[in-house]
Amino acid sequence: MNSIAFIDTEIEPKSQKILDIGSVKDDGSSFHKTSIVEFIQFLNGTKFICGHNILSHDIKYIGKALSDAGVNPENIIDTLFLSPLLFPTKPYHALLKDDKLQTEETNNPLNDSIKAKDLLYDEIAAFKQADETLKQIFYLLLNGKKEFFAFFYFIAYKSQVEDLEKNDKYTT
Repeated sequence: MNSIAFIDTEIEPKSQKILDIGSVKDDGSSFHKTSIVEFIQFLNGTKFICGHNILSHDIKYIGKALSDAGVNPENIIDTLFLSPLLFPTKPYHALLKDDKLQTEETNNPLNDSIKAKDLLYDEIAAFKQADETLKQIFYLLLNGKKEFFAFFYFIAYKSQVEDLEKNDKYTT
């Protein structure tokens, strides 16, 4: 099985300093500290990393740590890009912050990493339930993009068809 860690960071906007790191692995172990050295140790041996908006946000601050932990940069799954495709009727695709009682409270990266984990498994279930033609269309259009490649690799999905236009089954 492919090992995966779900991560989130809390960053101080002005100084860009890491205030908190949260992570949970598929084996249930968790990390909730600010130490980059300990974070790297926690991630050692992990093949995939997943987060919500990780490619546009978290990676800027922990990219070197992921590399130091031996994570291939191609193995990063961002649930934010998958959500609108797999849940098109949802009005928005931010993680629900129902654990925050007040809007002024800081986010809890460990809780957010758990939410990213739940979201990824919901996205996988939605993908598996989709029509095979739609799955193939998503794969053929998106597999070469960094925002989607790791998702298909993680779930071991490959389209049986390489060109839908040339496949008689899909032409009228």
